Amino acid sequence: MKSVYKKLAEYLDSIPNGFPATESGVELKILEKLFSEEEAALACHLRLKAEPAADIAQRAGMEEREASRLLKGMVKKGLIDLERGKGGFHYKLLPFIVGFYERQNAGIDEEFARYMEQYFDEALYRIMTVKPSVHRVIPIEETIPVHIDIMPYERASYYIGNAKSWGVLKCICRVQKALVGQACRHTVENCLVFSSRPDQFDRTDRIRAIDQTEAMRILQQAEEEGLVHSTTNIQEGVGYICNCCSCACGVLRGLTQYGSLDAMDRSDYIVDLNPDLCTGCGVCADRCPFHALSLENDICSVDFIRCYGCGLCISTCPSGALSLRMRPKSEIEPPPVNEEAWFEKRAEGRKNGSRESSFVNRKQREG
Repeated sequence: MKSVYKKLAEYLDSIPNGFPATESGVELKILEKLFSEEEAALACHLRLKAEPAADIAQRAGMEEREASRLLKGMVKKGLIDLERGKGGFHYKLLPFIVGFYERQNAGIDEEFARYMEQYFDEALYRIMTVKPSVHRVIPIEETIPVHIDIMPYERASYYIGNAKSWGVLKCICRVQKALVGQACRHTVENCLVFSSRPDQFDRTDRIRAIDQTEAMRILQQAEEEGLVHSTTNIQEGVGYICNCCSCACGVLRGLTQYGSLDAMDRSDYIVDLNPDLCTGCGVCADRCPFHALSLENDICSVDFIRCYGCGLCISTCPSGALSLRMRPKSEIEPPPVNEEAWFEKRAEGRKNGSRESSFVNRKQREG
């Protein structure tokens, strides 16, 4: 494999999100599918903070016109990000996950999908063991008791209600799994994006522009399907909500397939059980994507370590035996304020916490 892809892979792994290497080198094949050699070389000179093309070109030792051409091409392919800055467009590096991988939903083929499956099994799952997690759970609002104050970052309606434009795109995880012959029954087009800028998604190929009413309808449909609302693990600057299933979602598979309890951060809530009301119907156990609920002697039993406070069990409990309550204050850790704060904490976590995190998870699983 050409050294430029190895250089880009190492660069992507040096940023907080991570892009771990494999013995097989399958991660290099993924990059080669997406980047030309010239694009890969230039991407190694981008930073996580947006910069004008002139600065990037100077650092890469090339003419600004050529750098601009390559940068615009990478934006169109969903490989890097574009922001409006002082004096024109500014460009910045995107991580692999969450980042440019999710933007390939409209264009991946079976070969790419099989590379991704191999990469996940060989190495990618490891980035799910580091705190803070890339995603956090957003609870179903209707399942939170009315007397409990809800933080804005715990409300999907807050993000959607304050946006000026909305869009929906296909879930890259379900697209990828379908291409390797492992399609699940869940709706494919239900990843929501939103922006504070009006008409943000009117001229994009990957995203179907919708209105606020349809965005709320998609959320409701996801809840009915038993999908977990999750989003980027920050308070400010949130621009999307995923509706995740444990059969396809890469983040949830880190938990269900590899047992990392740090794969996704919990909400501020946890399930509460009134055993006197439980009829032992088992609906909650079937519905819980985190395997936190089971039946023991025909009564619901809760593994509180595995409860992420999504509320899916409560919305379908026919007897009202389940509800959400606030976690103890000692267990509540608000998400980082913004992306920059997340990067700082994540970098520290990758340096110091991944092995410790995995060890704690193993101890918890073994009781």
